[in-house]
Amino acid sequence: MFNSFKSALRTHQRPVTAALNSLGNQFTAPRGFHAVTARLADQKLSIQPVKAEWGASSLFEDVAARVEETPVAQGGKAAPKEYQFSTATFKTSTKKLRLLANQIKGLDIQNAINQMEFSEKRPSKRVMNTLAFARTNASTQAKYGMDPSKLYVDRAWVGKGDYHRRIKVHARGKYGVMHHPAAHLKFTLKERQPEAEGTTRRKIRGWKVTKKVWTPLVENKPIYNPSHLYNW
Repeated sequence: MFNSFKSALRTHQRPVTAALNSLGNQFTAPRGFHAVTARLADQKLSIQPVKAEWGASSLFEDVAARVEETPVAQGGKAAPKEYQFSTATFKTSTKKLRLLANQIKGLDIQNAINQMEFSEKRPSKRVMNTLAFARTNASTQAKYGMDPSKLYVDRAWVGKGDYHRRIKVHARGKYGVMHHPAAHLKFTLKERQPEAEGTTRRKIRGWKVTKKVWTPLVENKPIYNPSHLYNW
């Protein structure tokens, strides 16, 4: 009888002992961000990642359309290639360099190099060398493999570099501030694609007509009511 009572008491004490042990483990377990790895290792999580089904989320709506694209070898449309390059930051102002950026924008690469070669502006020679170097890279690198005869300057923009200030000594113990600006020019080269036959273009006056830095004088146009002052 005594043995049976002793065994029954042990069975009732087991859940109480397990509860006390788990409670003690909670207070003795390490806390803080440094102990996250240890706590996860003790828990031994067995959560299996759930793999989303095809097209289950709105984020992947265009995945099927991209996969079903026709390859270029089978007559599909190739993605347009572009090559971006930039000059080093050198001593000039953004206002002066922006004139050259507007001049080469939209021109063929050889025409842009010719314009920079015969330009009288000081940064033009650096821009000319950068254009020639970018043309060589775009045509020789295996990643791009672009045709140099079809390259043109699609975009050209100017960025600001370091802007140093120096003291300029004046008379009678006074001084001023000298500014030494710096800038760089970035451009993007693309291959000019032939226009498809039968395409309708918008015939609007001034449509995609960029402002030229210099335009030639048309001498065969008659002048009516000339002013008594020079136009230049």
